[in-house]
Amino acid sequence: MELVRAVGRTPEASPWLRRMTVIAGLTVSAMTLSSCGADTIAERRKATITLEQAKSQVDSYLAEIQAKLPVQPLASTLSDFSDLECDHNDVGPHGRKETARGYGFGDVPLEAKAEANAAFRSLLMGKGFELAPDATTDWVKLKNPKNKFIAVLSGVSDGSRNLSLKVSTPCVWPNGTPSP
Repeated sequence: MELVRAVGRTPEASPWLRRMTVIAGLTVSAMTLSSCGADTIAERRKATITLEQAKSQVDSYLAEIQAKLPVQPLASTLSDFSDLECDHNDVGPHGRKETARGYGFGDVPLEAKAEANAAFRSLLMGKGFELAPDATTDWVKLKNPKNKFIAVLSGVSDGSRNLSLKVSTPCVWPNGTPSP
């Protein structure tokens, strides 16, 4: 309403206001499409590592991280891989998968959580991982900008009871290349 008073016309009569509304809508749409992890459809069609190679990398990261943490996972808490379809509402080609797995450490004392958090950050940031913007006080999310793998240590705050570790893959083609 302030804009209408400032311009002196109704929104229907203002070509400038209509243009600005269209530009704002296109900007929001472009931001939404580019947040899928790949900027273009052509980029989404590129070959990737295979799903089996991605799973192997997850296990490698988990082993490295676990070796550096001051706490050990509970017996038999290594989860199965959870393979999920990527970009299910995306305009790009379909069929890529992402997967993840992790450990549960149970109820860990606050001091051990702080040590685990420091070791987790130190190890992965030393390998080039960066703090993800959506990390919170209860979980630390680190992302490798080169290969897009994500590692999350959750339950690090004093209000949380259970500590857990999860590593997930970027979207990959199951056999490394898109289906014809």
